[in-house]
Amino acid sequence: MPTKQYKKQSFLMVLLVPTTIALAQSNDGSLGDSPWIGVVTAETADIRCGSNESYYAIATAKKGDLVRVHGKRQDWLKVDTSGSVFEDTVGYIKYPAVETDVFEVTGESGCVSGDLDVLAKNTESVDLYRSWRPILQLQSGDQVQVVESTTTSPGTLHRDAYVVHTIKLPTNAIGWVDSSTIERATPELISMLSDGAGFEIIPTESVSLETAETVVVETKPVRLEPLTLVGLEEAWKKITAEPAMGAEVEPLRVMYLELLSENSGDLVIEQIAGGRIKQLGVWSGLQKQREKIESLRLNLAEKSGDVTDYQSVVSLYGDYVLVGRLSMSNTFNGQLRPFMYRIQDVDSGRTLGYLPVNKDWDLTGLVGETIGLVGNDSWNANWRVRVVDAKRFDILSPTTATVTPDIQ
Repeated sequence: MPTKQYKKQSFLMVLLVPTTIALAQSNDGSLGDSPWIGVVTAETADIRCGSNESYYAIATAKKGDLVRVHGKRQDWLKVDTSGSVFEDTVGYIKYPAVETDVFEVTGESGCVSGDLDVLAKNTESVDLYRSWRPILQLQSGDQVQVVESTTTSPGTLHRDAYVVHTIKLPTNAIGWVDSSTIERATPELISMLSDGAGFEIIPTESVSLETAETVVVETKPVRLEPLTLVGLEEAWKKITAEPAMGAEVEPLRVMYLELLSENSGDLVIEQIAGGRIKQLGVWSGLQKQREKIESLRLNLAEKSGDVTDYQSVVSLYGDYVLVGRLSMSNTFNGQLRPFMYRIQDVDSGRTLGYLPVNKDWDLTGLVGETIGLVGNDSWNANWRVRVVDAKRFDILSPTTATVTPDIQ
């Protein structure tokens, strides 16, 4: 059977950057400038697992402590979990006891063989079920320090037995702190407080703020609807109408979790949202099983020389971070979540990642086309999705002609 080939059309976005300082608002509402060091100005400041007071605290910083800030969303600063503030902070990873191959422990070190979420420990509770928020996704080959391991009995944490590892929180997890409790630290203050703060001071090329011209970039704020049970139930109806593998299960489950955490004590929301969370959890598990089966099938196909269309494209154009069909999203539709396009696997329909809106690209007419994205991708721990910061995209149009790389 002949293998389908693709014709490549390139669209290049050129960004001209003036020699000035510009702070722009990104699609998720965070500032687009480089990371900076902040100092805690309040007596205490809770670092939370989400950008809202309804999220539980994962650590507490004291006045004078330093944190590394990566952006801002409304009144909340996004910080990583490096530095002395998080020296004793731990998290959890958990998986069904029957899946012994996903995590291997040797002494005090654990190695991941697949994608595993790190759950933030709730500082106000010792109950495992109250520490539910993922703040980092470990990938195959990542290693962590294991503090303690236990296996829960069936029916306690989940219906089945689960292995739970308490781990030292990696430095690249994400927390959130009220911006009113943090100020940008001066270089002198950083030098004075850096001893014992856990930060390595790396010399960088300095920019004079006195002589630099400041460019104010006006952005239209994205007004999202608050999470409501009615809104989520409408999204649930759309999700259930999708093919099983293509449904956006995990983003919707995260929204139900947020709604539940923000409405503790509401019996109606607890009953309905709790039920949906369980249903979506089962659905997500089935998707992951199908993904494992598909991965095994692809490995066998590679060994036999029977490669798929997707693999053919990637082998020819290895600079893509994502290749798939451009689709509309039922969850990131500009209502409950910012508008983003969805990238789906051509064969299975599985959601591979999301592409934020770019004002220089009109992609509405390309919905349904197979595209390749060049740029950087990252894992959004709050939404639990893969987001691509694309610099260029190519249309990979199916054609019966065989096109060799040297003439494209």
